[in-house]
Amino acid sequence: MSDKIRKSIENEESVKSDNKKLKIEKEIEIDSFIMKSPIGALKITADEKSLHGIRLYDSKNLDEECKNKTTNKIILQINEELDQYFIGKLKEFKTPISLEQGTVFQRKVWEHLRTIPYGSTLSYASVAIQLGLEKKFARAIATSCRLNIFLLIVPCHRVISSAGKVIGYSGKKGIDKQFILSNIEKANV
Repeated sequence: MSDKIRKSIENEESVKSDNKKLKIEKEIEIDSFIMKSPIGALKITADEKSLHGIRLYDSKNLDEECKNKTTNKIILQINEELDQYFIGKLKEFKTPISLEQGTVFQRKVWEHLRTIPYGSTLSYASVAIQLGLEKKFARAIATSCRLNIFLLIVPCHRVISSAGKVIGYSGKKGIDKQFILSNIEKANV
């Protein structure tokens, strides 16, 4: 599957002397691929340079949709990495990701989550403190985790409550999936 999307880019150069930024729109082609995994179907989206998302995917025609083929090198790379991750052989993803989506705060949180070591966990409050924020920002961290569009690559499954409990993964619908991922990592540390 392939979709073309319009993307606005702010030009760093000023237009004339009025210091306004020029917005340029360009069209990029985004490919998508449906993959079966131990945590359910995943929809992978990418352009020719970077990954744009990995999300849980629900479908009534999953067997048919998983027959899709792709020649997108980024999707082929992340597919191989995910296969290796799920059998416990990959601990760090190398596929480039596009962090252009999300707010500045969300992107800051997502980048920080990528530093949590394989098989380890941190609390939402700990992440807030490590980012130079107060503990009370734990809910904002949890919201950024819930809105994470890069499942596994941005390992929000490694973030738990201060009481050491799993309270949500990809929203409440994914708690069982967080246990699966945690068990994969703990078995292969």
